[in-house]
Amino acid sequence: AEQNSVDLAWELLTEDNYSRLVATICPSGSELKRFRQLVVNSVMATDVMDKDLKEIRNGRWDRAFAEPLSSLSKSPRESVNRKATIVIEHLIQASDVAHTMQHWHIYRKWNER
Repeated sequence: AEQNSVDLAWELLTEDNYSRLVATICPSGSELKRFRQLVVNSVMATDVMDKDLKEIRNGRWDRAFAEPLSSLSKSPRESVNRKATIVIEHLIQASDVAHTMQHWHIYRKWNER
């Protein structure tokens, strides 16, 4: 379900109507590729039932934070981007799960809209 949602949203985003928005977010092809990767990884982070994805995500966390900077990437910027991406994924996963921990009346209020 998550991948289908990303595919549909990406298809809409790449329509001509949104070309200026896309150009603002991602002025280059490499930035567009990076942005898509971030979107896909973030949305897929909400799939908490897939054990393989959890292992992959945890492996990326370990590689981003446990290894020395010199072994991670060609540049410090790449290392920072890798760390930021995995932190975003974990934050989205935590927020996706945390909303179920709200008081029942708040949960119903936000989910009945």
